[in-house]
Amino acid sequence: MLDNNNTIEKYTTLASQQKKISVTIVIPALNEEGNLEKLLLYIKEVFQNLGSTLPVLIVNDGSTDNSPEILNRLTQQYNFLKVIHHSQKRGVTEVWKTALVHVKTDWILWGQADLESDPRTDIPLLLEACKPGVDAVAGWRQKRGDGKIIASTIANSACRLLFGLKIHDMNWIKLVRHDLLSTLPIEKITHRYLLAVLASQGHNVTEVATPWHPRHSGKSKFGKRRLLSSAIDFVKLWWWLQTEKRKIYKRNMQQVNLQTLT
Repeated sequence: MLDNNNTIEKYTTLASQQKKISVTIVIPALNEEGNLEKLLLYIKEVFQNLGSTLPVLIVNDGSTDNSPEILNRLTQQYNFLKVIHHSQKRGVTEVWKTALVHVKTDWILWGQADLESDPRTDIPLLLEACKPGVDAVAGWRQKRGDGKIIASTIANSACRLLFGLKIHDMNWIKLVRHDLLSTLPIEKITHRYLLAVLASQGHNVTEVATPWHPRHSGKSKFGKRRLLSSAIDFVKLWWWLQTEKRKIYKRNMQQVNLQTLT
């Protein structure tokens, strides 16, 4: 059993204030058959320490392995679990859109199915960091050992420079206000830059250090094609933000002109 007594103690303290926020855990899954059972066991352990459960939504994004069958069986085992199946792979941005339709809570906690993020430590850490006035909390991977460090560092540095993002790891686990996400055109900015957009709009995006673990089973979905698509999405994001700024400027000038006329 994971030795995280201090974290669980903080999480238990949060449980006494549970009425202040409502959270759904959302996890995308694509060909994660070797991870799903352990993932749910870890989440159950968190809930046992909490003394209550949170709703968990796993979106199967067109898996071609045994993930759909395993997930259907797990829904019979865990009453807090809901599963939605995409008939074919749609991508992470579409998973976000599906989640926003089905989630009813005030907050969304975005997790990982590959167990590079351990729910037993990371769920409590994110929730503990959700202080009054915070709009989003990002996990910051410590001692990473995957092959995405250079690409991730470049993307995060660019967003800190251009969009005022003050965190180090925008594409990891996160806890975000549902109402803010619902106002964003996710299909335009994509899932990769949600926190960058929120930061550019003046929302309070903070971070908490979380341990990184090697993938438990299966293969990473990251590759050269995703690296290229990430760069393209960055250009789209920059263009969208410039367009939004021009719209705001135009509206402000119209208001000034109206006030001058009156």
